[in-house]
This record gives sequence, structure tokens and C-alpha cells, in this order.
Amino acid sequence: MNRKEKENEFYAFHMETFKQLKLADPAFVIKTAFFQKGKFGKQVQLFEGELNKGVDIFIEMIDIIRDNDNKEMDMVPANADRQLFKYTYNPYFAEEYETKEGLGKSGTGYTAYIIPASELVAILKDGSQITYNLWEKRKLDAEVTADSLPKLQSSPTIFPDFVEAYAATPTNLSLNETASEILIRIAADFQKLAQIIK
Repeated sequence: MNRKEKENEFYAFHMETFKQLKLADPAFVIKTAFFQKGKFGKQVQLFEGELNKGVDIFIEMIDIIRDNDNKEMDMVPANADRQLFKYTYNPYFAEEYETKEGLGKSGTGYTAYIIPASELVAILKDGSQITYNLWEKRKLDAEVTADSLPKLQSSPTIFPDFVEAYAATPTNLSLNETASEILIRIAADFQKLAQIIK
């Protein structure tokens, strides 16, 4: 898995949006958003070299798929809607953001800046922009589906659907049970229902 090739794939997906924004060669990167202890909300890490270009940076969030040995296997979009975000260049980034230093895979040192995702803007398909927080709220609101809402009662009765409730299944039908025993069991269920209704 080559990160640059993956980044090019993700970039190609957003070409129409870049055309709408009239951007011929935008700075584009793929990043993982993460939670950091002591910080509110998700964070994004941008490298010093990316920020030193002095331009806005377009970002698509990804998830990294790892094997049992924690080796990177693939990179996939973190959001089903493939949302594009923009970090608006801040010339004071070195003073305002927390830094992180470390060694890359090649053994060379790097400096990265931890940027709150709330400072990003979401670029909608029509080219308009909304704040990251508004985008996240809309995303959460959209996740409320018909399955999570209360189901409407199909009939105005308070009695159970006997076909559904008393269908012959291995759990409620015994081959040794006589017709009178079945009727007694149903009568007992009716008594329970009557007590609940009271």
C-alpha cells in the first residue's frame, strides 16, 4: 500500500468539487482524525512542511485498516459521504498549535502541529462551506433513522397480534401439549394482559 497512490485516488474523487471552486492545483492530503487526551473534540495532525506552503489545505478523513500485527493494510474513507474539508492557512500556526515531534518510517525527524477539527470547514458538493461542527451535527442528525424511531401501531387495538405472538415455533409449542393445555396457557396470557391494562 503506497500512501501517495492512495492520496491520488482520493484526490481524483474530489476533482469536480475542485473544478467548481476554480482550483487547478489545490494542496490536498488524507488524514486520520483522532481524539487526544485533554483536548475537546477530534484533532488533525498537519506536518510542518504542509503548513509552510502558506496555502489552504484540503483534507479527506481516512481510517487505516490494520492486520493483527498492527501493520497498515489499507486506507478507506472515514465518512460514507466522502466529505472534503479545508484548513484555512493560518500564518501564526507555529505559535497557536501544539507541536508533536517524532521519527517517520524512514527514520528522519518530523514536526507536526495538532489542529482541532473544529477549525476546519466542510466543503459541500455545490462549493459552499459550513463549519466542521455544523457538518458533524448534521451527520449525527442524519443517523437517526426510521429504525431508531418508535414504530407506529398498525391497528388501534391493545391486544397482541395472535398470529405473530402464538405462531408455532420450537420455543412455544410442545408436541406433548394437548389442546386444553394450550387453551389454558392462552387464558393465563390473557389474565396477564388484563392486569397490565388495569
